[in-house]
Amino acid sequence: MIKFFRKIRQKLLSENKFSKYLLYAIGEIVLVVIGILIALQINDWNEQRKNQDKYQSIYTSVYADIENDLNDLQTNRDFFLQKKPVFERVLNDSITPDLLDLGLSRLLAHGTKTSLNTSGINQLRELENKDSLALAIIDVYDRMRTQLLSAEVRVTTDITEHSKYVRDNYEWYGEWISKTIMKDNSSDALQNYFLRGIDYRNRVIYAYQQLYNSYNYIPSVNYFIERLTQLKPEIQNVLSKSND
Repeated sequence: MIKFFRKIRQKLLSENKFSKYLLYAIGEIVLVVIGILIALQINDWNEQRKNQDKYQSIYTSVYADIENDLNDLQTNRDFFLQKKPVFERVLNDSITPDLLDLGLSRLLAHGTKTSLNTSGINQLRELENKDSLALAIIDVYDRMRTQLLSAEVRVTTDITEHSKYVRDNYEWYGEWISKTIMKDNSSDALQNYFLRGIDYRNRVIYAYQQLYNSYNYIPSVNYFIERLTQLKPEIQNVLSKSND
C-alpha cells in the first residue's frame, strides 16, 4: 500500500502536476489522521471494556463479601437476642433457679469475633477512580471496623476477664466449664454464685449495657445489617449493566 502511494506521488511530480500533487498529499494526510483517530477510538473502546470487566470482577467479589458478612452478623445477632430475655431477668432482679436451665451461667461464657470479608473491598480501595458506590461501600466497612469490631472487643474482653476471675477464685470452675449447667445437675456453691452472687449480677448488667444499649453492639449490628442489605441491589444494578 505504501509503495502504491509512493508511485502515485512520483508520477505526479514527474508530470509537473503540482496542484494535483498538493491535493493528493492533503488527502493522504487526511487519511492518515483518520486512521490514527480510528486506532485511538478502538484503543479507547478496548480500555473501556477492560475497565468495565475489572469493575465487574471487583463488584462480584464485593457482593460475595457482603453476603458472607451479612450471614455472620445475622448469626451473631440471633445468638445474643436469644439470650436477651435471661439478661433482662437478671437486670430486673427476677433471678430464679429455672434460669439455670435457660443459660444463666453462660451469659458471660461466649464472646464473638467477626472476621470481615474484605477481598473485594480491598480491591475497591486500590482503584484510582472510585465511583460513589465504591466510596459508600468503603465507608461502611471502615465504620464496621472502628465501631462494630471495637464493640465486640469490649464485650469479649469482659467475658474473658470473668472466666479468668472464676478460674482463679472458685473451686467449681472445672464443673462450670465441663458441662451444661442446669438446676438439677450442679453444686450448691456453683448455683449460689449465679443465683445470688452480687458480683455476677453486676457483671451481667454491665454486659447487658455493652450488648443492647443504644450505640453499642446489637444496635450497631442491626444498623450495619440494614446498610449492607441496602447496598446489595445497588451492586446488582452495576453488575446487570455490565452484562448488557
